Amino acid sequence: MNVNMIGIGLIAGSATALLCLGVVAGSGLSVILYFLSAVPLMVATLGWGFVAGVTGAIVAAVAIAAFANLQLAIYIVMTTILPATAAGYWMNLARPAEEIGGPAGQLAWYPLSDVIVRLAIITAGAFIVAGILIGYGPALVDELVGEMIARLQDANPEFAFSPEGRESFMAFMTGAIPFMQPALWLMVLVGSLYLALGITRASGRLTRPRDDWPTALRLPRSGAIILAVAIAVSFFSGPIGLAATAIAGALVSGFTLAGFAVFHERTRGAPWRPLAMITVYGAVLITLIAALPFFFVGLFATSRPVPVSPGGGAPPPSGTPPAST
Repeated sequence: MNVNMIGIGLIAGSATALLCLGVVAGSGLSVILYFLSAVPLMVATLGWGFVAGVTGAIVAAVAIAAFANLQLAIYIVMTTILPATAAGYWMNLARPAEEIGGPAGQLAWYPLSDVIVRLAIITAGAFIVAGILIGYGPALVDELVGEMIARLQDANPEFAFSPEGRESFMAFMTGAIPFMQPALWLMVLVGSLYLALGITRASGRLTRPRDDWPTALRLPRSGAIILAVAIAVSFFSGPIGLAATAIAGALVSGFTLAGFAVFHERTRGAPWRPLAMITVYGAVLITLIAALPFFFVGLFATSRPVPVSPGGGAPPPSGTPPAST
């Protein structure tokens, strides 16, 4: 059994490494493949267990360090490999339902809502550490802003930035980058988890019952408390404020996803649903401001439904039990 797990881990780790190394080429397709790089590790962990996931994580990290460089390997370990393996592990956690007041002979699985919050925290932490390693600060932002302005001027020679405009833009980017990076990457990870669950279920290896995402994706109230603290601390200057901004960005993304889940639930069976979907997601693609109402919807729709499935299957994996509702 362990040999099979290790073999699956080797395959998954190799696939993740290939998907990540392709981004070095810089083509549009390689970027799309990089967005899917967490899926193999998630599938391995969900379907074959923690041993397979850890094996894949080690293989992917070593391969990236060997064929690229150590700095890229550390970055991918923090932002992709660690969250992917952790998400698969959390989704496999279960315990007897009667321990939380449920029916006897059934299993209660770790809530999807808590998994999303943990993913948000670990994603924010990854980008905080990455920022420390690359020395994120005014000097780096000034370099990035200078490169962006140069490219804009190449595209339009008449484009010009006044010194005041450059300073204002630099101040905006200093706060926007730590916020947007974890926010967007959390959405990528959640999308990867949804895809990995579908693949593992189709293979017959998934023991967790199907989560109804439109009703299950409601973040716990603890996430709202953490978000409030992070927003308050983000007004401080320096590294502490930037770290809090990263945490706020990831959690804002999580609550926005919860808001979209509410939208999907409320429009079920409605004849105007397709038109509403096209309008909403089209508006979000045009401007992220259109997602703001969904953030507030998700923020005020906090709960933690725990999926329960009939017993008699595989025993619940050891580890942290599901949180009580």
